[in-house]
Amino acid sequence: MFTRCLFCHKPLRANGQLAHMPYGRTVAYDPERGRLWTVCEGCHGWNLCPVEDRDAALYELERTARDHGEVVAETANVSLLLAGTLTLIRVGPAALLEQAWWRYGRELHRRKASYESVRAKVTTATLGAVAYVGGALGLTDDGVSIDWQDTPVADVLRWRRFGWAAWYGRERCPYCNSKLRALRYDLSWWVYPLRGPDGRLGVGVPCQRCDPWTPEKVHSLYGEVAENVLRRILAYQNIMGASERRIAEAVEAIRHAGSVGRFAQGVTERRESLWRMRGTRAVALEIALNETVERHMLDLEAHALEHIWQREEELARIIDEELTPRHLLEAHLRHLPIRVQPRPASALLADTEGAG
Repeated sequence: MFTRCLFCHKPLRANGQLAHMPYGRTVAYDPERGRLWTVCEGCHGWNLCPVEDRDAALYELERTARDHGEVVAETANVSLLLAGTLTLIRVGPAALLEQAWWRYGRELHRRKASYESVRAKVTTATLGAVAYVGGALGLTDDGVSIDWQDTPVADVLRWRRFGWAAWYGRERCPYCNSKLRALRYDLSWWVYPLRGPDGRLGVGVPCQRCDPWTPEKVHSLYGEVAENVLRRILAYQNIMGASERRIAEAVEAIRHAGSVGRFAQGVTERRESLWRMRGTRAVALEIALNETVERHMLDLEAHALEHIWQREEELARIIDEELTPRHLLEAHLRHLPIRVQPRPASALLADTEGAG
C-alpha cells in the first residue's frame, strides 16, 4: 500500500482503523468492479492501489461501512460515508441506511457534557464576580441577560457564544407598521416557526406593540435568513444539550414524521411558539434544521465526487484491463467482497445511546 501520494508526494496520514490499508483517511472503493483508491488530503488526487493489494482491503472496507458507516450524502452511483476517522467514498448503489441526523444527537449529548463540566461552572463564578464588581462601579452591560438565581451557567454560556441578538434589520409589522430592528435572544422563546410562500421555513416574531400573544400579528422573516435565525435561536435555547433519552425521543419523532422535511412542516402547522415546543420537539427541530442545511452541502459534494469518480474509473479500467497482467486480474476478480447489508435502525439507536 502507498504511504505517499503519487501526485504531490506528501505522506498519507495513518487512519488507525484499517489493518490492510493503514494509510489514508479518505478512501474510495468500488466493491462491484474491485477498484480501490487512496484520496490525498493535500492535492485530492486519487491514487489507484495495485490489484494485488486490494482484496483484503475491500473486504475490510465493506465491514467497516456496514458496522460503523453513516451515509451522509449519495447520488445514483456514489455514497459518501463517515466511519470514525475515515471518510469513505463508496461506488455503487447505496446499501446503508441514510440517517444523517444521528450525528446531531451526538452533538447535543456532547453539549450537555460541556454544560455540566467543572470548567463551565468556574467560568460562571468568575463572570459573576466580574459582574458584581462592574455593577458596583456602574459598568454593567445592558445587553447581558443572566438569571443568577435560576440558570446562571446556561445564561453565561449563551452570552459568551451568541451575544444578545439573533437578528438585526428593519422588518415592518403588517398591522401597526411598527419596525422590528433586532430580535433579542431572551425574547426568542415567543417566536413562531412559519411556512413561507416558497414552502421553506420562516420565523414569526410577535409584535410587541399591537398584540404580542396573537400568532397572526407577527413580523415575518423568510428564506435563508429565517432558517439561519431559527437555527441560532434553537442552539441558544438548547445550550444545555440533551440527555440520551431525549435525543432518542427527538429522533423517534423525526422518524415517525417520515423525514426531516415532514417533521418541520408539521411544526409549522401547529402554530406554536418555541416556548410551548421546549423539550423534545425543540431538540428535534434543531436536529432537523441542521440536517437540512448539511444535506444540501453534502449533496453538492456528492455530485462533485461522482464527476471525479467517472474520470478516475475510466483511467482505472485502462490500467486494470490493459496494463495489469491477466493472471493477477483474474485472481483478483475471483475474490471480490460480498455486497454489504443495511444496518438496522436499532443498531443506530444503540450506537447513539452508547456514545455517552
